Amino acid sequence: MAERNVYSEPEDRVLLRTADVYQTEARDDVSSYSDTLLRIVADFRNSGQPEGCNAQCMVGKSKRGEVACQLFARIDPQTGIIEAAGFKARGCLAMTACASAACLLIEDKEIEEALCVSLEDIRAFVDDVPAGKVNALHFATCAIQALVGDFLLRDGASLDELQEAVPCDEDSISCIMAEHCSLRQSRLDARMEQEAARRAAEQETALADVCDRIRERTAQGKLTKAADWADLVPPSLTAAEFEDAVAELIGSVLDDDSEDEAATVERSAAGSAVQQAASSGAPSAFAHRGVGVPQLFACAQAGEETALSESATPAMPETKRVFAAEETAVDDDDFELVPPEGYRLVEVDGVLMLAETDEPAPQPHRVPDATGLKQLAHADDIYYYDANAMTSEFARWAYLADKDDPVATFVFCVREDSQVYPRPLAQSSLANHPFNMDAAAVEAAWEATRAEEACVDICRTEASNGDIYYYSSDYLGHDHARSLAEWESVGRYRNV
Repeated sequence: MAERNVYSEPEDRVLLRTADVYQTEARDDVSSYSDTLLRIVADFRNSGQPEGCNAQCMVGKSKRGEVACQLFARIDPQTGIIEAAGFKARGCLAMTACASAACLLIEDKEIEEALCVSLEDIRAFVDDVPAGKVNALHFATCAIQALVGDFLLRDGASLDELQEAVPCDEDSISCIMAEHCSLRQSRLDARMEQEAARRAAEQETALADVCDRIRERTAQGKLTKAADWADLVPPSLTAAEFEDAVAELIGSVLDDDSEDEAATVERSAAGSAVQQAASSGAPSAFAHRGVGVPQLFACAQAGEETALSESATPAMPETKRVFAAEETAVDDDDFELVPPEGYRLVEVDGVLMLAETDEPAPQPHRVPDATGLKQLAHADDIYYYDANAMTSEFARWAYLADKDDPVATFVFCVREDSQVYPRPLAQSSLANHPFNMDAAAVEAAWEATRAEEACVDICRTEASNGDIYYYSSDYLGHDHARSLAEWESVGRYRNV
């Protein structure tokens, strides 16, 4: 053994511990190691991080004691030349020698050349390793790949660019042997970040679609609730989570101090309940007009929207259906042709044609704009509308129309007109959008309130021409209501 002793060793065992190298296998038999390998272990001068280090990695395992290979390098970003390389090792002598050898083999080389250093190159450099130490060769080879990969990631390479430059085969023997690999973890982290960014973009686009739908429905005189965007929920969120996201985005709840709006009253002797709504008491900004939107105006709105929808739909290119067996894929660059999104060029019997792709077209990322959107919150539901196209008063009417409770709608509107304007409510007003109640439905609602103790203030009067009006005696006296009704239906036309 003495003639092979190329460094000082304690009697009967090899023990090497420095700041950068830690030998865990203290009773390692050196007789199986080559002189070249032992000389490398004894004489290495490239341990630790070189000055200006801008790339590093770690590859190793933890079975029966930790075995790890760390490489460090200073790489010129302009030329890609590895100017200096260093290592830290923990484990057997073979790991120390292979890590040092890897640094020596890649120094002064461009990163493309460094990636060409193979397991056999390292094996030849150290004059082979014992049969039970082959893992050190794999770790050192993987570490070179991981070192270059770390530099590329720090330099801003994308995952696709990284995979092209430093392919990672997780089913390879080297990858399976390495329990820990910093590049593998970096890839995983990058994929997770990429997926998180994709999901965030997907969710933002879905929120933008919800904002568009709220505005579309507002233009139709309708409120929007969660059930109206069920088809827009992104796969990464549950319906409840997406509803919370919408609420957080819009976030401006309509200020409504009245708690009576959702109060309940007893309806009929059978005991069924109806909603009784009382006005909030705040004066309306639209006191010059009656309840609802005239049907003629609503129809005009619908017509305009249809025209816009048709004009905004782009015409799709005409395509000829072809069988897969007849198709020949064509490289678009050969002809400098760019097929429309969702289509590809195929050659059938020498003729170029457009065929639909099987892959769904990628959805463009859109940032949601909730400007002007508001919430109308009630105990049982949250509704949304565009305040630029719908007043808060109309939003309340739309809410009542959505609840489809004619009696609650009737009581609310009668009291609102009597208190806010003040004036009796014409029966014909409830035929307007969004209520669309005909005379028979209004009269049925009036009859239903007559049996309700909570609705004793709801009264009925007629003008001399037969027009029917309703009012609340809490806000209008009988004679006053009748005179206002007469003026509305008869008097004002005589004074024109």
